[in-house]
Amino acid sequence: MKNFKLNKFATIFIAATAFATVTSTAHACSRITLDTPHGVSTVRSLDWGDQLGNVTQVNPVGIERMSAETPSYAKTMAWETKYHSVAQREYDVFHGVTSDAINEKGLAASLLYMYDSQQFIKDYKDSGAPAVSFLNVIDYLVENYASVDEVAAAFNDNAFQIAWADGLHGTQHGLHISVQDKAGNIALFQLNKGGKMVMHRGDVKSDLRVMANAPLQQEHRAYVEKVDLTDLAAKDIPSSISSLDRNLRGLFNTSHITLEEGKSWAQTRGKLLSTFNAGNLVPQDLIDPVNGETYASWTQFVYNHDNGDFLFTNYDTREQIGYNFNDTLAFTETMCADTVKQASEGLNTVMFSKCKSM
Repeated sequence: MKNFKLNKFATIFIAATAFATVTSTAHACSRITLDTPHGVSTVRSLDWGDQLGNVTQVNPVGIERMSAETPSYAKTMAWETKYHSVAQREYDVFHGVTSDAINEKGLAASLLYMYDSQQFIKDYKDSGAPAVSFLNVIDYLVENYASVDEVAAAFNDNAFQIAWADGLHGTQHGLHISVQDKAGNIALFQLNKGGKMVMHRGDVKSDLRVMANAPLQQEHRAYVEKVDLTDLAAKDIPSSISSLDRNLRGLFNTSHITLEEGKSWAQTRGKLLSTFNAGNLVPQDLIDPVNGETYASWTQFVYNHDNGDFLFTNYDTREQIGYNFNDTLAFTETMCADTVKQASEGLNTVMFSKCKSM
């Protein structure tokens, strides 16, 4: 397993160098969440202009946590993990950002890029709530709340805020967050004009079942309204890799698939993946017509909010590796696994060991 420990100077230098590149690198990601006969399930890809890695981290109950990188805010979020969770962290480009996580109650959270929000950061005001960085806001959400309703209530009560001004490693970025639970409820959090945080509520039957990148949700909806999603001929469904088109294709595809009773979970999972891949996976070398840049889907995971199954795919090599959430419940200390490395070594099941550093 890679060693995640760096001295302070090295961390600052590498982060600054990497994020100077990140700010000009094309960005994308997609997430779909659907109900199935085997329970609510999510498929998520991480897409970027540079190749991405993935480390799976298990955080058991009772771990003392504190958010990093919130110097611009009066209060920094600190917490003790209330719910056992498993997180996906990216170190190769983003130096430890948690992109996705799920807890023992079936609540999951996803962090995706949202370029359009960056311009509004200057208008965001400190709400007085404890601030949590984008580095670990996904961890915070799944380690403290059991459902989308609980997250929404905490947001409305100003129990937490995002440290927008401090960004990631000192560079500001537009990002957005969704939370989805085993009951099929979904909430999407975005920073809008005037620095206003907006929460969209829905479920797996609403358009929030598909999540992509810029533009903001209201603009995605205006774009989708121009197309008849009921037309199975799909003659008006665009084919580009742009976020607008990926979101629309995801909505179209998920509107027409049937996840049948009687099929095994493996068969259901296969159909979820083929549906996602047909509309949302980004092949290498294609150009986004919106920004003229290229990016690709490097890593992908599909997980079931009920039965705990998790399957990881590295699309650089098409190697796969999996585990079951329930098999991590006995862990009493934080455990890690470099899933990209283990898959490349031919392992089919993730092998966890003590994290070398937090």
